[in-house]
Amino acid sequence: MDFVKKIAAVAVISTLFSTAIFAANQSALIKEGRKVFVTKKLGNCLACHTVQGDPKIPQAGDIGPKLANLDKYPKAYLFEKIWDPNKTNPVTVMPPFGRNHKITKQQINAVIAYLQAVTKTK
Repeated sequence: MDFVKKIAAVAVISTLFSTAIFAANQSALIKEGRKVFVTKKLGNCLACHTVQGDPKIPQAGDIGPKLANLDKYPKAYLFEKIWDPNKTNPVTVMPPFGRNHKITKQQINAVIAYLQAVTKTK
């Protein structure tokens, strides 16, 4: 019986540790995504978009749609919209950031993590 308790304790501790690592990694990814979103030499997304949920970002962009409730969209859909928006909207003014190698796949995933966290429906 002691062996079973020890295994259960190790499993609980391992789960808590894994959850803490995931949360730390997710927090770093969100922070990186925000940086890409606001940095002119990277994504510069705020030049065209306003974003719901981040009061520290200047809300000046009005060319593209307001970014809200993006937690409801699949990550793959959002990735394609940033990688090459011309695939689904041939007349869009949004540049194909990924296809043109302006930002990396990692940076696109970070922007998605940021946007899905900050625009999460409450």
